[in-house]
Amino acid sequence: MNLIFRLIRILFLGWLRPAMHPMDPSVLAFRTWPTDLDINMHMTNSRYFALMDLGRTELILRTGIFRLVLKHKWQPVVSVSTMRFKRAIKPFQRFHLETQALYWDEQGFYLEQRFVADGKTLALAVVKAVFVGRGGVIRPSHICTELGLIDPSPDVPDWLSGWPEIENAIEQRLGAI
Repeated sequence: MNLIFRLIRILFLGWLRPAMHPMDPSVLAFRTWPTDLDINMHMTNSRYFALMDLGRTELILRTGIFRLVLKHKWQPVVSVSTMRFKRAIKPFQRFHLETQALYWDEQGFYLEQRFVADGKTLALAVVKAVFVGRGGVIRPSHICTELGLIDPSPDVPDWLSGWPEIENAIEQRLGAI
Protein backbone atom coordinates (compact mmCIF):
# COMPACT_ATOMS: atom_id res chain seq x y z
CA MET A 1 0.00 0.00 0.00
CA ASN A 2 2.92 2.38 -0.39
CA LEU A 3 1.04 3.99 -3.29
CA ILE A 4 -1.85 5.02 -1.03
CA PHE A 5 -0.78 8.66 -0.85
CA ARG A 6 -0.38 8.81 -4.61
CA LEU A 7 -3.83 7.25 -5.01
CA ILE A 8 -5.40 9.77 -2.62
CA ARG A 9 -3.76 12.58 -4.61
CA ILE A 10 -5.09 11.17 -7.90
CA LEU A 11 -8.61 10.80 -6.50
CA PHE A 12 -8.61 14.29 -5.02
CA LEU A 13 -7.18 15.99 -8.11
CA GLY A 14 -9.31 13.86 -10.42
CA TRP A 15 -12.43 15.43 -8.96
CA LEU A 16 -10.97 18.95 -9.04
CA ARG A 17 -9.53 18.93 -12.54
CA PRO A 18 -11.83 19.64 -15.48
CA ALA A 19 -13.71 16.86 -17.24
CA MET A 20 -12.10 15.51 -20.36
CA HIS A 21 -13.14 13.72 -23.54
CA PRO A 22 -12.36 9.97 -23.43
CA MET A 23 -9.91 10.33 -26.33
CA ASP A 24 -7.94 13.16 -24.68
CA PRO A 25 -4.65 12.29 -22.98
CA SER A 26 -4.35 12.27 -19.22
CA VAL A 27 -1.00 13.50 -17.91
CA LEU A 28 0.20 12.89 -14.34
CA ALA A 29 3.43 14.15 -12.82
CA PHE A 30 5.48 11.90 -10.56
CA ARG A 31 8.87 11.69 -8.91
CA THR A 32 10.75 8.46 -8.22
CA TRP A 33 11.03 7.83 -4.47
CA PRO A 34 13.30 5.34 -2.69
CA THR A 35 10.35 2.94 -2.24
CA ASP A 36 10.06 2.79 -6.06
CA LEU A 37 13.60 1.47 -6.55
CA ASP A 38 14.99 -2.00 -7.07
CA ILE A 39 18.47 -3.30 -6.25
CA ASN A 40 19.82 -1.64 -9.43
CA MET A 41 18.82 1.76 -8.02
CA HIS A 42 16.27 2.57 -10.70
CA MET A 43 12.50 2.29 -10.71
CA THR A 44 11.51 -1.35 -10.42
CA ASN A 45 9.47 -2.70 -13.30
CA SER A 46 6.52 -3.59 -11.08
CA ARG A 47 6.18 0.06 -10.06
CA TYR A 48 5.58 1.08 -13.69
CA PHE A 49 2.50 -1.13 -13.77
CA ALA A 50 1.27 0.19 -10.41
CA LEU A 51 1.62 3.77 -11.59
CA MET A 52 -0.19 2.86 -14.80
CA ASP A 53 -3.15 1.83 -12.62
CA LEU A 54 -3.18 5.39 -11.28
CA GLY A 55 -3.09 6.81 -14.80
CA ARG A 56 -6.10 4.74 -15.82
CA THR A 57 -7.88 5.70 -12.59
CA GLU A 58 -7.45 9.38 -13.38
CA LEU A 59 -8.72 8.82 -16.92
CA ILE A 60 -11.79 6.99 -15.60
CA LEU A 61 -12.49 9.79 -13.12
CA ARG A 62 -12.16 12.70 -15.52
CA THR A 63 -14.06 11.16 -18.44
CA GLY A 64 -17.16 10.39 -16.39
CA ILE A 65 -16.75 6.63 -16.59
CA PHE A 66 -16.31 6.53 -12.81
CA ARG A 67 -19.97 7.55 -12.34
CA LEU A 68 -21.00 4.60 -14.51
CA VAL A 69 -18.70 2.28 -12.55
CA LEU A 70 -20.38 3.31 -9.30
CA LYS A 71 -23.91 3.28 -10.74
CA HIS A 72 -23.63 -0.19 -12.31
CA LYS A 73 -21.08 -1.69 -9.89
CA TRP A 74 -18.65 -2.38 -12.72
CA GLN A 75 -15.02 -3.21 -12.11
CA PRO A 76 -12.27 -1.87 -14.38
CA VAL A 77 -9.87 -4.70 -15.24
CA VAL A 78 -6.72 -5.00 -17.33
CA SER A 79 -7.14 -7.88 -19.74
CA VAL A 80 -3.81 -7.70 -21.57
CA SER A 81 -0.76 -5.47 -21.25
CA THR A 82 2.68 -5.27 -22.74
CA MET A 83 5.49 -2.85 -22.03
CA ARG A 84 8.77 -1.87 -23.60
CA PHE A 85 11.38 -0.26 -21.35
CA LYS A 86 13.74 2.13 -23.14
CA ARG A 87 15.53 4.15 -20.45
CA ALA A 88 15.73 3.72 -16.67
CA ILE A 89 13.94 6.11 -14.34
CA LYS A 90 16.49 7.11 -11.72
CA PRO A 91 16.08 8.01 -8.02
CA PHE A 92 14.26 11.30 -7.40
CA GLN A 93 13.79 11.84 -11.15
CA ARG A 94 10.67 13.74 -12.21
CA PHE A 95 8.64 12.21 -15.02
CA HIS A 96 5.16 12.22 -16.51
CA LEU A 97 2.79 9.38 -17.18
CA GLU A 98 0.66 9.99 -20.26
CA THR A 99 -2.41 7.78 -20.65
CA GLN A 100 -4.48 7.93 -23.82
CA ALA A 101 -7.14 5.77 -25.40
CA LEU A 102 -6.11 4.60 -28.85
CA TYR A 103 -9.26 2.81 -30.03
CA TRP A 104 -11.91 0.35 -28.92
CA ASP A 105 -13.67 -2.65 -30.37
CA GLU A 106 -16.31 -5.02 -29.03
CA GLN A 107 -13.69 -6.68 -26.82
CA GLY A 108 -12.26 -3.74 -24.91
CA PHE A 109 -10.56 -0.35 -24.82
CA TYR A 110 -6.95 -0.12 -25.99
CA LEU A 111 -4.75 2.43 -24.27
CA GLU A 112 -1.24 3.72 -24.66
CA GLN A 113 0.61 4.61 -21.48
CA ARG A 114 3.99 6.25 -21.76
CA PHE A 115 6.53 7.40 -19.21
CA VAL A 116 8.19 10.63 -20.35
CA ALA A 117 10.98 12.84 -18.97
CA ASP A 118 12.76 15.74 -20.64
CA GLY A 119 10.84 15.12 -23.87
CA LYS A 120 12.01 11.50 -24.13
CA THR A 121 9.87 8.40 -23.83
CA LEU A 122 11.36 6.18 -21.14
CA ALA A 123 8.86 3.31 -21.39
CA LEU A 124 5.77 2.58 -23.44
CA ALA A 125 2.91 0.23 -22.63
CA VAL A 126 -0.18 -0.88 -24.52
CA VAL A 127 -3.08 -2.03 -22.36
CA LYS A 128 -6.39 -3.66 -23.18
CA ALA A 129 -8.86 -2.60 -20.50
CA VAL A 130 -12.35 -3.95 -19.92
CA PHE A 131 -15.17 -3.30 -17.49
CA VAL A 132 -16.76 -6.30 -15.81
CA GLY A 133 -20.28 -6.35 -14.42
CA ARG A 134 -22.56 -9.01 -13.01
CA GLY A 135 -23.15 -10.45 -16.48
CA GLY A 136 -19.51 -10.43 -17.54
CA VAL A 137 -17.57 -8.01 -19.72
CA ILE A 138 -19.45 -4.85 -20.63
CA ARG A 139 -19.24 -4.03 -24.33
CA PRO A 140 -17.35 -0.79 -25.01
CA SER A 141 -20.15 0.33 -27.34
CA HIS A 142 -22.55 0.19 -24.37
CA ILE A 143 -20.19 2.29 -22.24
CA CYS A 144 -19.76 4.82 -25.06
CA THR A 145 -23.55 5.07 -25.44
CA GLU A 146 -23.97 5.68 -21.70
CA LEU A 147 -21.29 8.38 -21.87
CA GLY A 148 -23.10 10.03 -24.77
CA LEU A 149 -20.08 9.40 -26.99
CA ILE A 150 -21.36 9.14 -30.54
CA ASP A 151 -17.99 9.24 -32.28
CA PRO A 152 -16.89 5.95 -33.81
CA SER A 153 -13.71 4.35 -32.59
CA PRO A 154 -10.53 5.58 -34.23
CA ASP A 155 -8.82 3.05 -36.48
CA VAL A 156 -6.21 0.74 -35.03
CA PRO A 157 -2.89 2.61 -35.35
CA ASP A 158 -0.64 1.11 -38.03
CA TRP A 159 2.13 0.48 -35.52
CA LEU A 160 -0.30 -1.68 -33.49
CA SER A 161 -1.86 -3.61 -36.37
CA GLY A 162 -0.43 -6.97 -35.20
CA TRP A 163 -1.95 -6.70 -31.71
CA PRO A 164 -5.07 -8.86 -32.32
CA GLU A 165 -2.96 -11.78 -33.58
CA ILE A 166 -0.62 -11.57 -30.59
CA GLU A 167 -3.55 -11.43 -28.20
CA ASN A 168 -5.20 -14.43 -29.90
CA ALA A 169 -1.95 -16.42 -29.75
CA ILE A 170 -1.64 -15.73 -26.01
CA GLU A 171 -5.27 -16.71 -25.46
CA GLN A 172 -4.74 -19.99 -27.33
CA ARG A 173 -1.62 -20.70 -25.30
CA LEU A 174 -3.55 -20.10 -22.06
CA GLY A 175 -6.15 -22.61 -23.22
CA ALA A 176 -3.43 -25.18 -23.92
CA ILE A 177 -1.89 -24.97 -20.45
